[in-house]
Amino acid sequence: MAEKNDISTQRKMETAGEVTKDTEADISRYFENASRTIFDEIVSAKKEDFFDVQNSTENEFLKSSSLLDNERLDHSGTNDMHKDVWIPSEQTRKILRSVATSTAGTSFLDRENLTMPGLAVQGDMANLIRSTAVRFLGEDGNVHRNVLTASDVTQDERGLRTLIQAGCYKAAINLSGRLLAVYAQGYGKINQPSKHSPHSLQLWFTRLALLTKLKQIDILENESKPFGNLDKPDMYFTFYPELYGTRPGSMASFSFRLLLAEIPMYCGKPKQALDNLYKLLATVNQIIANFNAGFNGDGSHVKINPTEQEDAIRLWKNRRCRILISITNSAVSMKNYVLGIDILEKLCESADWTAEQMDALKASIGRLHLFLGDVTAAEKFLIDVQKKDSGPTVRELMDRGLMAVAHNSFQDAYKCFQAAKALDPSNIALVNNMAVCLLYTGQLKAAVHLYESMITRNPVKSLQEPILLNVCTSYELHTTHCKQPKLQLLSQLDRYKGDAVDIQCLKLPLN
Repeated sequence: MAEKNDISTQRKMETAGEVTKDTEADISRYFENASRTIFDEIVSAKKEDFFDVQNSTENEFLKSSSLLDNERLDHSGTNDMHKDVWIPSEQTRKILRSVATSTAGTSFLDRENLTMPGLAVQGDMANLIRSTAVRFLGEDGNVHRNVLTASDVTQDERGLRTLIQAGCYKAAINLSGRLLAVYAQGYGKINQPSKHSPHSLQLWFTRLALLTKLKQIDILENESKPFGNLDKPDMYFTFYPELYGTRPGSMASFSFRLLLAEIPMYCGKPKQALDNLYKLLATVNQIIANFNAGFNGDGSHVKINPTEQEDAIRLWKNRRCRILISITNSAVSMKNYVLGIDILEKLCESADWTAEQMDALKASIGRLHLFLGDVTAAEKFLIDVQKKDSGPTVRELMDRGLMAVAHNSFQDAYKCFQAAKALDPSNIALVNNMAVCLLYTGQLKAAVHLYESMITRNPVKSLQEPILLNVCTSYELHTTHCKQPKLQLLSQLDRYKGDAVDIQCLKLPLN
């Protein structure tokens, strides 16, 4: 039983993800986190115990970006008709057929058959880092601040990308609201009819992804609800024959569908998310079956050439894997680790993974066994991926460290993380895990110094909420005079970061 009880310790290792910066048109890439592991959990600010953790909806067990490349790059040659394909419900199919056979302008639908989104909040989201810096540091302490606002960039999707790249997520949300108002989908427009386009839906996808990232749960729930499962007739190209002719498919991207299916998980409703994801999976499986039969993905008996067929099947199998990864995350958030293991084992068999990808999947299965408290089973998976002629990789050393933690051997774990850091010096997760090991061995001063050195060397990457929360909690354990070092962190946040960091992670008296 001692071994099993010690397993909770390894869950207390944290990693802080870094937002990918890229100039690709697919804004969803900006919300992928790098170097995620099963231990991406945030220390709860509401609990006094430094190592009490909560299941953070932001931190997922397994990120699809760690296994799957961006589909816009991988499948840039895929026919748009195959990318956009979706199977509408029978009711939606009938309505679309009626629209296609009616004279333009003569089809009028009941409100329940329309998608009617709008903003749930009026006005802009405030930049709390700026206001807090002014309060504690004064105007003079704010001289380095040059954070972009929604008014400082072009009022289009290019401006959105600029804000996201700068880490100004709140400003990006504010700009998205302005752009959606152009589509008559601004504040007060929920349940008011409006027209949709691929561009407006991409704006909504971006906005909801940002709200998810910032954990703005109430707004997220209210603004995502009108979209349902994106099956209303006005979500399809054929609903607008005057604009798109007979073009088939869904105007909403697959990434948007996946996000909407996952949103209940971020709102503390993982069972609902699981139901949504399995429905999504059933449709994707049917699309793959249709392509395998040589027809179009929606089941229409339109023959496609073998090259297009092969590329379409590859694309949709890739998307199926993304759903399975999301199902795994939902299962883990429900602490249903057995289901998570089952899904990951299916994932191992569901695609032609590279050796590196397969190692990542097997390591993830091993870590889930650690969550179950089964160190012996975990060891089989984690040790198996380490049997190579070349030296151990960063992930393998990380796994060895986590196994050492499971055995309550924090000094050995520290050495493993330290060796991994030698291979990847900029890996913030490894430094954090080293600091946690120091804390467990009673070396609080050394842990604080390690955190501070990391932030000094790379403030842009290190100033992330999980790290800041750990550092500030360490300060409180280390000394009763902890306000000054916290204000120093606030000053660095003010200088190096955008507007997205939750200021409460500094644990300053804000009331």
